[in-house]
Order: sequence, then structure tokens, then C-alpha cells
Amino acid sequence: MFELFIEEILAKKRGVQGKFQDKTYIRLTNSYGGWPEGSIVFKDLIIAGFPKIGRINSLESGLREQFSGSFWMEEKVDGYNVRIFHHQGQIYCATRGGFICPFSTDRIVDLLNVDIFIDHPNLVLCGEITGPGSPYIEGPTPLVSEDIKLFIFDIAKGSTMEFLPERQKHELISRYALPSVKNFGLFENQPEDLRQIKKILLSLHNEYREGVIFKEEPFGRRTKYVTANSDLNDIAVFSQKILDVSPNYFIDRIIRYVLFLTELGLIEENNWEEKLGKAFVCGIKEVLKKVQADGRSSRFFRCRFRELKNAEYFIEHLKHIPGHQEHVIIKKVYKENSYWVLEFEKTFPSTSDTLRNWLSGALRFD
Repeated sequence: MFELFIEEILAKKRGVQGKFQDKTYIRLTNSYGGWPEGSIVFKDLIIAGFPKIGRINSLESGLREQFSGSFWMEEKVDGYNVRIFHHQGQIYCATRGGFICPFSTDRIVDLLNVDIFIDHPNLVLCGEITGPGSPYIEGPTPLVSEDIKLFIFDIAKGSTMEFLPERQKHELISRYALPSVKNFGLFENQPEDLRQIKKILLSLHNEYREGVIFKEEPFGRRTKYVTANSDLNDIAVFSQKILDVSPNYFIDRIIRYVLFLTELGLIEENNWEEKLGKAFVCGIKEVLKKVQADGRSSRFFRCRFRELKNAEYFIEHLKHIPGHQEHVIIKKVYKENSYWVLEFEKTFPSTSDTLRNWLSGALRFD
């Protein structure tokens, strides 16, 4: 069905071949033929890449600009994006970049009632996986204290780029008891609704949760908005690899941090300037200690697999993720109860090399 399309993609270098177990596919590294980057192409099926969602940094004016009618508000979870789909009798999980993820695919039966695919084999579940047992996410999450959890936020029609209307999505989530993000309800750009939205955001902020997604009813426009404490947490975590991250990463979060605190009337209280400085200083202090002790900046990961072969596939998978090819150190793989545990480190070369050089007493010319 899509054989000629696959030939075109490869000829024009808009995608590359991927493989998981005996399954081969093409993942789009650039948009092509109307399909977005991250789409997965089989000979008989296309799973559309998940679209990027724009951000508003000013709440009230942003909502007025984006939504003329009613809109839903649901929690935004800090994790990694997966598309869960059925193909030739198996359930697979794809990352935003279009890889079939060995880890997520291995663990999906722990996270989800897959019976929905018996009744609806052509649906694609879109969700976020998060938790300290994730092999991708750096830093803590207040929603998951151990291992991982899945939170569904969208359901799409297979081989299309169309999401189900929100009410239909909610009905399926309820019927199949799917784990999902928290839905706060339907709102409009009215003073009372805006007061309620701010109240919810303040609660999320106080719990260090990431933020929210606003979605037009029944479907259409969508936008995201994050809390100040989420930005603060990002700064604290990523300052531990500060020289491997673009300065704009931190600049954007500092400005968003101040905008959120100003708009929610918090800016004059609670020593926010001190908290921002502490996020940077504590992160850098930690990485200096680590470079002095170990000679490198790195982060430790521990994740569990149901099957050993999928842990082995995941080790191979890490070699193909941009930015990971030469910066992963496999520590060990071992059996623990009914799971196989993989432990590994991700190293941050620019931070490691620069700080090691400075700590050695070498000259630096500004």
C-alpha cells in the first residue's frame, strides 16, 4: 500500500529505516508528503507524528487570542511522549522522534488495559510516561514516586492526523479505565472562569506539577501553559549539565518564571529571586562535586524490563538516539524478582570537559 511512498522518502532522504525485533519501518526525520516529522511508515500503515503544541506565556491575553469559544483544560504531565498502536497482532509504543521504543513497548502491558485494541484496533493512544524508572526523564516528578506510570491525553484515528473529539475521548477513557491526565473541565473566557483557572494553576504550582493544556471544544486549537515551580525545577535539574544546554533554555524559563509569578499575583512574596538563584547554585554545586569525585558530569538511570531481549534492544536503541550515541555507559543488567533491571549513565561531555579543565588549574582566556 505504502511501498512507493517509502521509496520516495528514502530517495529524498526525508526518513531513515528503523528496526525493532523483526519489525522494520521508516521514521520521518523531516515532514514529507503531508505527514509530520516523527511519523512511522509501514508497508500497510502510517502512524502520524504527534504535532507540536504552541505555548502561551501570558495567560489571560493568550487565552483570549487563542480561543473565541469554550475550551477544555487538562493537566500537562512532565514525561516523554508515546503513541501506542496495534499492528499485526502486537502493541507498540513510538516516541515523538518516530522510534519504536523497546522500553515502553516492553512495559506497556503493565501500564494499560490493552483490551481497547480488541474493540478498536485502528485507534492510536497518545500519552506521557513518567516516573523515576524512566530511561529518558531527568529529575523528579510529583506524580510518580517509583517506577513509571502512563497518562493518556489524546486518542487519534489510525493512519490519519485527526484526534477524536474530547467528549468521545473521555467516554473511551472511562469505558476502558485508561490511565489519563486530570481533566479540569470546560471553560470560557469569562472573569469567573479565569479566576477558577488561576486557582487551579496556583494549586499545580504549589505541588510542583508542570502545568496545563488548553484544548478547543470539540477539537481544534490547543496550547500549553506551565507553572513557575516547573520552570524552577527544570533550571535546577539542567544546571547540572549547564554547558551542554543552550543558554536560551535557561533564558526562556527565567522569563516564564517571572511572567507566571507576576500574572498570578505572587511576585512580591516568598523570596522568588532567592529561589531562582538557589536553583542555579545548587545544581552547579552538585555537578562540581561530581566532576571532582568521578571526573565527569553524568546522570544515573535504572529501568525495569519484563523481557531480557527488550533490555538488549534498548541498549542498541540508545546508540541511535541523537545526542546519546557516544555518551551512554552501560553499568549492568540483572534479574530482580520478575523483572530485568538495566542500569546506565548518561554523560554530559561539554560540562565534564570544561569543568575538569577548570578544576585542574588550566588557564582560560575570556
